[in-house]
Amino acid sequence: MLQQRNVRLAVLVLIFLASTEGAAQEVKSRNAQSWELAGSIQLQYLYDPDIANDALRTNNGFRMRRGRFSARGKVSNFVETAFQFEMRDNNPRLKDAEGKIKLANDYYIRFGQFKVPVWREELRSSTNLLLVERSAAAEFLVEYNFSARQIGVELGRRPGKGLQIAVNVANGAGEGVREDAGQNKNNFVNNGKSFTGRANLLVNEHLQIGVSGAANRITAVNQTPAGTAAPSGTNTMIAPDFGISLHRPSSKCQVDIEGGLAYGALAKEAIGAAEGSHFLIADVTGRYTAKFEHANAGLGGLDAFELAGGVSYVEPNDKADDESLVFRFGPAFCFGKSTRLQINGEVTKPVPEGAETVFQIRSQANFNF
Repeated sequence: MLQQRNVRLAVLVLIFLASTEGAAQEVKSRNAQSWELAGSIQLQYLYDPDIANDALRTNNGFRMRRGRFSARGKVSNFVETAFQFEMRDNNPRLKDAEGKIKLANDYYIRFGQFKVPVWREELRSSTNLLLVERSAAAEFLVEYNFSARQIGVELGRRPGKGLQIAVNVANGAGEGVREDAGQNKNNFVNNGKSFTGRANLLVNEHLQIGVSGAANRITAVNQTPAGTAAPSGTNTMIAPDFGISLHRPSSKCQVDIEGGLAYGALAKEAIGAAEGSHFLIADVTGRYTAKFEHANAGLGGLDAFELAGGVSYVEPNDKADDESLVFRFGPAFCFGKSTRLQINGEVTKPVPEGAETVFQIRSQANFNF
């Protein structure tokens, strides 16, 4: 059944592309003034010396990390839309499906599925991350539905200078998740909804300072004969962050630094414990970019070199000895603005004495079109 669905999706995409082939890159829409199409392909290779290459499935090698296709439509001077789907590990997934109405004084309102305004690193596009993957700190926030894509409504203001703000109300159960018929009650169901907000101050062209907050009131209905059990609790967090970009118009070099810290509380229902807990996470990542005078035709148009590194601290539960440090570092080679080859070493070091340190090498080829 899943293979048939994948085949149908692929056929529809091919028909769509074929229908626009002879239009000289002009895509017409019945209701929009204009369309913009884009896509990305990311091939990743993971090497872990502690994983044996003898499993029934590929567990130490190549992976299609992302294959995405997106469309943006300008319906009018006040209304814009965006739609994006992804093929990952051969499964189609809806990523973005939103409509945005522009209001006066740089205000806007968004409807649909998109990223909630939490954590600077998470809001950065996956095609332009400082390192191959987002940090362990960012992954923790996604795991507990504080950040990433949700289904809901957002009101905000995004001027080119000064203070940017956003307030979001969403299901709080993650992307593409229904909360009514069709869901197994053993799955995570959230009828409590999440509330997130963000303020980001553009101090100048080199410095941004932001703070995000989230409250996700979770509910989980247990599948019992009576069907009456409905434990609930609220996960909360606050996260200040910053972004620094140092460059000069006359210089071929640039330094980007991003960091953030998040402190919050997890309800006992979220972690399945007798009492709730608190967490503390932090991350700092930097990237140095050196652009060449001319693209090297003999090396496929190589025109820039990057060197990046970052460190994350994750304490998921203040009542347990489970803290860890994650170090990531490595170079990247750029072939124009749309193509990048990255290699990262990743070291995960649990803080408790006697815990085993994990070392991996993760490389990725990133093509945007």
